[in-house]
Amino acid sequence: MTQMTIGRRRFLAGTAATTALVAQTERATALDDGAFQYPVMRTDAEWRERLSPIEHYVLREGGTEARRTSELWNNTKVGTYCCRGCDLTLYDSLMKIELDMGWVFFRHSRKDTVMTDLDLGDGMAGDPFAEMRASMEVHCRRCGSHLGHIVALPDVPDRPIHCINGFALRFEETSA
Repeated sequence: MTQMTIGRRRFLAGTAATTALVAQTERATALDDGAFQYPVMRTDAEWRERLSPIEHYVLREGGTEARRTSELWNNTKVGTYCCRGCDLTLYDSLMKIELDMGWVFFRHSRKDTVMTDLDLGDGMAGDPFAEMRASMEVHCRRCGSHLGHIVALPDVPDRPIHCINGFALRFEETSA
């Protein structure tokens, strides 16, 4: 009977190679599953029936409302902010930051309620550096609606914050 000894380097190299192979296999399987399916899906006609024109523009077309056009940008009441598209509770008023910029700002969302994506903007097709200049979009985890962006501002040091369109939200006041 022959005894085989494996040194530390050979063991680590083998482990790394196996991990890379497994990760590659999982990644390929995930891509083969098709596009991500949101729990709440509607046709464009259903969205247009449910939303006002400005809400549709923001939520479904990825637009940005004009500054100070939503009544929520300077709302100071206690409560929660829900997705206008599917009513998922996204943000708590305790996490809201009062900034005189015309949009709704939060330190962070509730756990597992939003997803992010790259906002490549118009005219970036074929640009090899587009992803480096892209901003980070915030979307509702349940219906995929565009909410706003994650930004870094000098007025709020030490962290990026959520800059959210007021027309993407519905506010529910907490009764005292």
